[in-house]
Amino acid sequence: MKIPLLLAASLVAVSGVNAQTLSAGDQASSTLHIFGSAPSACVLSPPTSASGANASFTAQGGQTGVIRFTQFVDPQTAQPRGGSISLAFPVVCNSAHRVTVRTDGRGLARTAGAAPAAGFRDRLGYQVSADWAGLSASGSSDAPIPIDLRTANGAAGQVNLLVDVAAGGAPLVAGDYASTLTVELEASN
Repeated sequence: MKIPLLLAASLVAVSGVNAQTLSAGDQASSTLHIFGSAPSACVLSPPTSASGANASFTAQGGQTGVIRFTQFVDPQTAQPRGGSISLAFPVVCNSAHRVTVRTDGRGLARTAGAAPAAGFRDRLGYQVSADWAGLSASGSSDAPIPIDLRTANGAAGQVNLLVDVAAGGAPLVAGDYASTLTVELEASN
């Protein structure tokens, strides 16, 4: 980021006296006014730490990563196994801003295949919680309304994000399951 620096100079002229006729006791001066501008800026970095139970996080470069549940279902019952993961995203924002966490609104959904047979399911919801700058909120992966944390001031630190999948319930149909979770940081003007 480049911050423009404007230098404005103004010379104070002594009336009727020029620089060549000043005596030793006379003074001349000039004033420099220095101006700068710091635009609103926010930086959200990839997670620096992750801890989980039955879950892991792998950075995929840039601003992308993958959360993987190690043992997604019980092999004997096909019921979901619980799992959770906590991620810490470093953040710096020098003005009022908001952190938004949204899902695709489907939860963990099977990526392909026919409709499940009676007694089985092909979707699994999860809970998301976010903490930032003294604020916290939680929501469900099935909810269309995102988590929205707004602050009136700048802040620096870590956005803590927790993803929690509950165990039990109807068995899941075999297949791959996926969901998209997006964390956004936006400076307010």
